[in-house]
Amino acid sequence: MIHARLLRTKPRRWVTTLAAVLVLMVASALPASAHGTLDRSEPPNGGKVAEGRSTISLWFSEPIRSQASLFDLHTVDGVRAVITVFAHEADGGAFVEINTDDLLKATYILDWTVLSLDDGHPSRGSVIFGVGDWPVVVESGSNRPPAPAALAVRWMDLMAIMLAIGALTVSGRILDSAGKYGQGVRRRVLRIGRFGALTAVVIGVITPFMRVPRSDNSLGTWTDTTWSTLMGTSWGRWWTAREVGLILLAVILGFLAAGSRGTGIRRTAWATVVGVAGIEAWLGHASTLPRQSWLVAGASAGHLVAAGIWAGGLAILVVCLGPTMWRRPESRGPLLSTVWQSFSPVAVFATVALFATGLYESGRHLPDLGSAASTVYGTAIGAKILLMGLGLALAGANTLLINPLLAGRVARRLHRPAGWAPISLRGFNTVVVIEALVLAVAVVFAGLATSVATTRDVAAAAAETAPMSANVDGLFVTFEALPAGAGQSRLIVRTRATTKPEPGPITAVDVSLESSSTPVTTLLLTTIEAGRFETETARLTPGLSNVSVIIHRDGTPDAVARIAWETPVPVPASAGPLELATTGIAALLVLATSAFVQMKRRPRLTPTETKQLVYGRQT
Repeated sequence: MIHARLLRTKPRRWVTTLAAVLVLMVASALPASAHGTLDRSEPPNGGKVAEGRSTISLWFSEPIRSQASLFDLHTVDGVRAVITVFAHEADGGAFVEINTDDLLKATYILDWTVLSLDDGHPSRGSVIFGVGDWPVVVESGSNRPPAPAALAVRWMDLMAIMLAIGALTVSGRILDSAGKYGQGVRRRVLRIGRFGALTAVVIGVITPFMRVPRSDNSLGTWTDTTWSTLMGTSWGRWWTAREVGLILLAVILGFLAAGSRGTGIRRTAWATVVGVAGIEAWLGHASTLPRQSWLVAGASAGHLVAAGIWAGGLAILVVCLGPTMWRRPESRGPLLSTVWQSFSPVAVFATVALFATGLYESGRHLPDLGSAASTVYGTAIGAKILLMGLGLALAGANTLLINPLLAGRVARRLHRPAGWAPISLRGFNTVVVIEALVLAVAVVFAGLATSVATTRDVAAAAAETAPMSANVDGLFVTFEALPAGAGQSRLIVRTRATTKPEPGPITAVDVSLESSSTPVTTLLLTTIEAGRFETETARLTPGLSNVSVIIHRDGTPDAVARIAWETPVPVPASAGPLELATTGIAALLVLATSAFVQMKRRPRLTPTETKQLVYGRQT
């Protein structure tokens, strides 16, 4: 057919066209910002309000899509309250007001799941407060594992991408080392890689539906909301670019499977892999960091590519060469001395890159080692590191069998006889299969870590404000200024009588603000409930302000509480000891590897000499 002939004879034109589409889509995508988090709430998390409260207010760090967000108010016993949700456009869509019937005395939990209007990231958490009494302590919603279905989808997505990377890795010089046998296996390898890329595309279509919560039983509403999120947010445009990149990768792998061997098309494939990995990284946790997020995104992209080279390449070789090595024992020596020996140094460098980038990322997302065990993210990272260490030990045993020169050096240090190896030819298949399975389980924990909030994000979400207080004329007065949307601050004053009989009833509360950079400003606060007064004003400038809280009382002179309030300067968080340590170790790994590469290479055994040594070992 004409179309088939065109695909066979002019693959570069189709590749160039798809690459241009990918570049245009990426160029048009807006930079992803941080995940939408809850700046503050009223009632505050862990706070107490009077009985009869019927309004809950939430201030988010980014505008949210109210149609694609869920709010659920219930007691600790599971009794749900009927609520009405309003997203106020006047505050840029970042302010949400929830109305309900008068609340009775109990501990309430407001679970929220929101979708950021800017970057399409889903975020979730909980606000726990008491009505008429202090709340009981329950687990925060921001530190819960994802649903099993979501975790399974994420695992399949990562595995599919890594299979595509692994196929691209082993289908070149690694299979060329096996001569005609490698040429016969190459087509199967590339077809598996193309299947992985297309599987990732399908999972990419499913993922937006899983990110957008289903608020009712209407499938049409859910579909429309998901589509508008995909098309109307920068996250959606980045995600679409990822899908185009994966389609392009699948097309290139198909061309390679059909016999295309040009250097340019393989370079295009690797450029596409880097682009897809970069998009995956930027849509992940890297964009939530307050500083050097681009550096963490680069490390995350390198981490995914390195994992694909090691784990994906290993899985491809196990699937394509394992059955032959099981059925035909005489093929073990030749395959070990060619394909596996060629893959070994590639896997070693990928492993170094994997550990270096993983350590750096962990140090940026974990405030300290003590907090790692208290979150789902920290537990997932710990389990992943342990499994990768086990996989590395198994890979080391395989490497000593494949590389007789290295095994000879180790044998001399361990005082072992010549020709020693930790495993036999017969046991190689079993060990390499176990290694592949261990790495597949490690990918499960990698999917878990990329599906939940990081330990640093959980700590930031749980951070409490520290209001300033003063005692004046029989009243205990607290003052607090919190962010309230773009360019706004909310001033909150609380009062409580400390003497009996209580002073006269409070009729009004004013706040006077004075700083070195702004003139004196006096604001009248609104009574929210007994003993609580609030108002909104322009965002307070960083620095120290002199605050005068004027409390007007019926039949009693005004009480004036003078409080020094400091608005912090928004500077990026400094690096902690764990970050410095992990960054240093990662840098040493990279430098040591670079130094090793620059050293003069020692003479390597030829495939024939290697095969003779391998055959000479006990099987």
